[in-house]
Amino acid sequence: MAAQLVELEENFFNCPICLDSFKDPKLLPCLHRYCRGCVKPEVDKSDDKVKCPLCKQECDKPTDGVDGFKTDFHTRNVVEYIQLKKSVAAEEVRKCIGCSNELQVAAFCFKCRGFICRKCHEIHENSGMTRDHKEHILALKDVKDKHLTLEKLGSLKEAPSCSEHPEKLAEICCVDCDNLPICVVCGQYENHKGHTIRGVRELAAEERKKIEHSMKALREQDGNVRGFPAKLAEARKSLEVNITETKARIRSQYNKEVGKLNEKERESVGLLAKHKAEIDRKEREVVADLNRQRERELKTVNDKYDKCVSEAKAKAADERGGKDTAASKTKDMLTKKRSYLENELSDSFSSVDHQGNTNMKTFGELSDQSTHRIQRYDNFVAVVTSVLASRDHWTDVSCLPDMNVSSKQLIEDAKKEFPEIAALSKVTTKAITPVFAPKANPSPVIKRDDFKSEADYDKYVKEHLRIGMTVRCRKANQGVRVRDTGKVIGFSIPNFNPTCRWQRLGGTRCVAYSVVEIVDQGIQVGSKVRLQQSAVNPGRDQEGVNPRTVGRVTATDGKNCTVVFPTKKQWKGLLSDVEQVLLLRRSAFQDDGSYSAYVRDTIGDGMAVRCYKHDGMARVGYTGRVIRMDESDPGQLPIEVEWQRQGGTQWVKHSSLEILGLRLLSVGDTVRAKQDITYIHRTICKKGGTGQITGIVDGRKCNVHFVGLGRALTVFFSQIELSS
Repeated sequence: MAAQLVELEENFFNCPICLDSFKDPKLLPCLHRYCRGCVKPEVDKSDDKVKCPLCKQECDKPTDGVDGFKTDFHTRNVVEYIQLKKSVAAEEVRKCIGCSNELQVAAFCFKCRGFICRKCHEIHENSGMTRDHKEHILALKDVKDKHLTLEKLGSLKEAPSCSEHPEKLAEICCVDCDNLPICVVCGQYENHKGHTIRGVRELAAEERKKIEHSMKALREQDGNVRGFPAKLAEARKSLEVNITETKARIRSQYNKEVGKLNEKERESVGLLAKHKAEIDRKEREVVADLNRQRERELKTVNDKYDKCVSEAKAKAADERGGKDTAASKTKDMLTKKRSYLENELSDSFSSVDHQGNTNMKTFGELSDQSTHRIQRYDNFVAVVTSVLASRDHWTDVSCLPDMNVSSKQLIEDAKKEFPEIAALSKVTTKAITPVFAPKANPSPVIKRDDFKSEADYDKYVKEHLRIGMTVRCRKANQGVRVRDTGKVIGFSIPNFNPTCRWQRLGGTRCVAYSVVEIVDQGIQVGSKVRLQQSAVNPGRDQEGVNPRTVGRVTATDGKNCTVVFPTKKQWKGLLSDVEQVLLLRRSAFQDDGSYSAYVRDTIGDGMAVRCYKHDGMARVGYTGRVIRMDESDPGQLPIEVEWQRQGGTQWVKHSSLEILGLRLLSVGDTVRAKQDITYIHRTICKKGGTGQITGIVDGRKCNVHFVGLGRALTVFFSQIELSS
């Protein structure tokens, strides 16, 4: 700690405002120092708070203005030494305070506050009258040889004067008055009687111990403070890359949709030309036929055939006009969709730019905070190191308490991690909305309401009912309740009554064909299916798909199909190898027993489930994903579930679960609102609004950042669905 003063004099003891040596230096709570005259204008123009010109930290304005801030005696002493050193280096002729001659001086007496020559130096040290000055004399040779340390300079100084009796030297400190230097008389008999009085050496040792502990804690945060700008720069770079990639993705989507519009427009023009050509062809054929017939007929019927020709031409003209009108409407529709697509592109770019500018502004604010924090950190370390190096008890007592107080806030600031910079490096926006909805397979099912009588509909059902179709019971029959849904698995001869596997009943039952209505034609694109048990062949590779795995049909030609399974993204096989799975809500069943039987027959690997009955450690509301099933006990059918929010897996009974869907919603999924989402009678997000899941709250709720909102909303899983 015996630091040479020459290491600090040029870089540390200049006022940041006037850039000259300190004059009556004042110490602010943030440990930055300024000349009294330099900082006084800043203090005078402030109201209740004074802002440090360097680090911008605010502190309370003292009642007596700039004089209310402590004078930095340590810095003032070092500045005196620097000025003394400059004087010696210039070899100036000085007046000796002993002999009053103008000559080359050899020492400086801090007790007499003056220079002395070589002869008077010897007399000064040996004379009985000035013998006590010996400890306070600085030989100028030490200054020239640069052997003077902060510790030695502190020992040359006299103790400060008593604050109440300036003619006396301070001997003790009043702790209650902010370690004020006082004499023994003040401490025992006058203003400070009854206060906490401490010896300067004991108090200095205690303050040094505190500041060393604070310095140790602060140095442990050195890497965190100095490494933060690198983290900030990395996050800023990630934001710039994200903005570029997002714009490129949106531009690609835009170009793709524009291509669809152009293709549709070409199709419309081609179809119009084709229709016109067909009409012209028909017209020519009709006219030619009529002309040939007219030539064969008698002249007396020419008028009749002329009329027929006119009617044919008029009909063709009407049809041609109708096609022109349809083509015009199609063109108007395409123009509107193109305009909407361009507006959506502009909105998406504006959203990305707005988020990017906002995040960049926040990065700038964080960068300024980081710069100020590093400046405060470096200033604190330099000041404390300088004070500790002086080993002057009075300086320790005066400065170290304030430094200990400042170190606590500085340590808290140094520990701050700023976790929000990860979120600031990202931008989100909705995808370009497709201009044409995906084409769905038309359903050839004719509804019961389309028939004039029950008998007509019964005849239609008998003629069109096939194995694999889904039917609904419309009249209670053979123990099957009204509205129970089932799949046709066979027929009884000769009445042609269907045998179905019923969902609510939990088994198979043959009913009269007159009590059912056809719901759909069986497996189509979008249907949920699984592999039939009869299709499982030990010698045939099913590629990880088993009868308990449920997937979604993505393509079918009436004979073959393509299915997306959790374990196989593009499974291809025959339609006869799979069977349809209907996902029904628990509310559709009359009792828990029927629903339990439905779950046992329907549940498959990877499905999303919710616990609706306490089962062991599983509580109502837990959501999770099916891992596997123990089919060795088909009655209970234990199921291993990986819980989404709680973590870990657990075996539960199938009767404790309800099926939510083919898979769980997770962070990153794009979802849409199934209904208007309101808060305190105010609609926050309308039905159909899209967004992205940013976090899972628990088994019932999640956080969703909807497009157009500045923050994420906490919603129930029941209020949203996966967006296709």
